[in-house]
Amino acid sequence: MNKISLAALLDEDREMVLANIARDRSLPAAQAALEKEIDRVMYRYVEACGDGALRDSAQHILQAMKDTLPLMNAVDEAREWKQTYVAPGRDRGLRLGGLTALCLVAGLALVLASVAGVLIAGRLTGALTFLKALLPAALGCAALFLAGVRAARAKRAGAAQSAPEAVRTEFMADGEKTWHLLRGAMLLADGQLERIREQLAAAKESEKAASPVGAVPAAALELFSELLESAYAAGSDAGREQAEAIRFYLHRSGIEVCDYVAGRESWFEFLPAGGAGTIRPALVAEGRLLKKGLAAAAR
Repeated sequence: MNKISLAALLDEDREMVLANIARDRSLPAAQAALEKEIDRVMYRYVEACGDGALRDSAQHILQAMKDTLPLMNAVDEAREWKQTYVAPGRDRGLRLGGLTALCLVAGLALVLASVAGVLIAGRLTGALTFLKALLPAALGCAALFLAGVRAARAKRAGAAQSAPEAVRTEFMADGEKTWHLLRGAMLLADGQLERIREQLAAAKESEKAASPVGAVPAAALELFSELLESAYAAGSDAGREQAEAIRFYLHRSGIEVCDYVAGRESWFEFLPAGGAGTIRPALVAEGRLLKKGLAAAAR
């Protein structure tokens, strides 16, 4: 299996990651861009990796990476935003200043004067009497209205000075720093995956060494060896077919049936005979002898 590197998969998306960060350099947006890229690397690694244990390990490592990336190390700028506001309820109440009081008194006086003028006029009628009474009344109403407006006006200047300020600080991420931070984390993850790969390979080797006969038990090997010896001794077509069937079955289990040839003396025991030949083949798995064969040696 070809080794797959998380850092190599990440390098393929370098320009895209930098462009995403450049569009919005705020820390939340940069964090979201990195998390999306980590997911992309994870999906591609899982598709390409043929080892289930490595796939699971990569998923756990990359998920932990998403939760622990220290983006504050990639900050190169901080922006402050201030907002001034007027506190509600602070400016309620009436303001009775000097001018306001003067307008109030003048308005009342004018209205009262118009009422008194009408009473003094008595039974006099006509437009002139009406106009004389209407003008002071109108002026008095205007003065009262002005007094009310000024009395109800909010204390804007004092309120603005005493109102608290809301300050918001926004940290901006640097694209190159963020990229190097992510790539460094990917290299660390590659190192962890390499150690896991080595541990899995060592475990497989230990398992193979512990049971060198693979899926065939030792008792079955002994039986197959005797059957092969009987088939070789028969020398008939049926014996040869039986030997070929056993040879094929053992081959599928990773065990080879080997006849005697020069150079394989260590795999065989020998009986003196008139000519050389295989009496019982040897059984070998990946170059290791599992069961010695028996061969005839010329006297």
